[in-house]
Amino acid sequence: MANSNGPVIDMTPEGNFIEPPKPRLGEILLRLVMFGLFLCLAGVMFWVMFWVAIFVVPVLVLLGLAGFLFMKLQGQAGR
Repeated sequence: MANSNGPVIDMTPEGNFIEPPKPRLGEILLRLVMFGLFLCLAGVMFWVMFWVAIFVVPVLVLLGLAGFLFMKLQGQAGR
């Protein structure tokens, strides 16, 4: 911290601040298209995950019930 001159402020010699360049119309449209594509991709991924859950969860519940009954019957057969 020996050479701390404070923050750097971009100013012209006349004392005006330098304005950042404004984005062109093509850049704005490209950003909007990319945002729309990512939003659609997220929606499709959510839709696929929803339908996979709708079909997979009942199968897993049935398999768990079948495993439970199998273990219960195996325990009774051993007695």
